[in-house]
Amino acid sequence: MMTLYTALGTYHMTPDGTPCILSDDQEFALDIHELLLWSILTFRILTYDEIRLEFYEKERELHIMADTDLDHYLNRLTIRRLIISGRDESGMDALYDLFGRLYLKKTPDDLFTTLTAFLDLWLFKHIPFRKAKVVFESPALEPLEKKLLRMIDRQLLSTAELIQCAVRGRFDIQDSDELIDCLYADGETDYQSIVADTRTMDERRPFLSAVANLYLKQRIMLQML
Repeated sequence: MMTLYTALGTYHMTPDGTPCILSDDQEFALDIHELLLWSILTFRILTYDEIRLEFYEKERELHIMADTDLDHYLNRLTIRRLIISGRDESGMDALYDLFGRLYLKKTPDDLFTTLTAFLDLWLFKHIPFRKAKVVFESPALEPLEKKLLRMIDRQLLSTAELIQCAVRGRFDIQDSDELIDCLYADGETDYQSIVADTRTMDERRPFLSAVANLYLKQRIMLQML
């Protein structure tokens, strides 16, 4: 069984200078260790062992050793839905369990700059300049990734809805009316059935991989509705 983790929300500084995470229209103030863990998972998809290794390595690097262990912070952020996980037998199925119900939103350019600057200059300020420079570069997109990004830019879609539209060759969805016509016109299909049906589709693989790549390239954000 494999479990994958990632982070939700965006970094935000309150007027009084308190760092917090904005998610579901709520502000969550985090302590330094929670913020470290959240930043490790922002725009990344990691296993528990990968998180554990990096968390304790960054603790030592930043000289902020905690009295409690990783699980304490992981549980706190999971309860607040700032960290989510997906679990299944294979990596692809775990990835779908992680992404399937989440909605996708194109990342604004200003948010990308804020997040990368924050992670680089504050938490990771000891990274050499040449390595830090790479963080600010936007990786090139594959043709399928470009198609999906255009769909996400035009209409708010969940991962399951996006895959279903793409499998049907409907890369031209413009609004909610066209989405309903494409996926829900029979009157019996609902959102839950879309999520369940997509989970077992053999055709989902390239589209799910493209969605994950867009996320890792920091071109889309994940959100719950």
